[in-house]
Parts: sequence; C-alpha cells; structure tokens
Amino acid sequence: MSDPVEAELLTRAQAGDRAAFGRLVRMHQKRVFACAVHMLGDRGEAEDAMQETFLRAYRAIAKFDRRSELSTWLYRICVNVSLNALRRRRRVQASDITDPRLPEPVADPVKGQTDPRRAVESAQVYTALAKALDGLSPSLRATVTLVCIEGVSHKEAAEALGCPEGTIAWRIHEARAKLRLVLGEDVEVDVAVGEAGQRRGA
Repeated sequence: MSDPVEAELLTRAQAGDRAAFGRLVRMHQKRVFACAVHMLGDRGEAEDAMQETFLRAYRAIAKFDRRSELSTWLYRICVNVSLNALRRRRRVQASDITDPRLPEPVADPVKGQTDPRRAVESAQVYTALAKALDGLSPSLRATVTLVCIEGVSHKEAAEALGCPEGTIAWRIHEARAKLRLVLGEDVEVDVAVGEAGQRRGA
C-alpha cells in the first residue's frame, strides 16, 4: 500500500480501532459516493449504497488481505452493492433534471454570471449522457464508471470487477460504441464522459 498513513490506519482498523476506520471512511467516501452516483443515477440510492459499502467493509476489514489497494476493494464492494440495487428496481427510471450526475449551470468567467445558452447546451449533453449510461448493461456501466469517470487503471478496474484486463478493454470499446450510437456523431463521447469524471464527488 503506497500511502503510509492509510496503511497505518488500516492496521489499526483491522485491530478493531473504530476511529481509524472512521478516518479511512472520510478518506474514501467521496470517490465511493461518486461511483455509486454514476452507477445508480439517484442521490438517495447512492447515499444508501455508500453507507452499505462501508458497513460491509467494516464487517470484513479484518479479512482484507491487502493484495489490492484499499480503494480497489472498496470499489468492488460499491459496484456489487450498486448492482444489487439496480436488480431490485422494478423498472428503469429515465434521467431528469434532478439527476445528480447533471452539472450545475456554468458561470461565465467574464460576465460573472450564468450563461443561459451554455447552461442549456451543457444540460442537454449531460442529460443525454446520463440516459445513455442508464441504457448500458450493468457490467458495461460499472466498467465505464470506474475507468472513464473515476479514472482508475484497467488493472485496478479488472481487480475490482473480477475479470481480466482484456475484458475491461473490450467493455470500454463496446460502451463507447453504444454511447456513440445513442448520443450521435456530433457529441464527443470521450470528452463528455471525461468531463463527467472531472465532476466526480460533486
């Protein structure tokens, strides 16, 4: 584990130190929440998934063998929790203006105020992107969330999702093709998804 502070906290947490585990939660909660938000597209469900992720992690922390990064292990738990939540849904809900993945209006740095036209265009792109992500299979959505939005490596994503790195590369290729079909050729898929990643944890 590269971070000595995290490694020390983990050692203490595995020995039963609740305060140390609480500090680990604070270190990782933004990225876990962002992962859940992009998987579920619902802030309330994402908060529930984040809480369930850390509850499961707390129960199993003593058994964590450190063969992967702590963040990878937490992503794995979060993805599984989110996939379970998706399976429980009776129907897929369409994205709307309350979708937590949609950006806030962008302020014009020159005028010091919101640019209505830019805000509308941005909202339209992100609404379309959110809908397109919702239309992906759970495995593709999980892969795009981790690699393209959360910015983890193919190796770490493979560890988190329990599949070969080659499968991750194939899923990214498939997801990009599917997103491009939905969003159209006018939208730069990688740019739109990358900008969503820059907003993670918001």
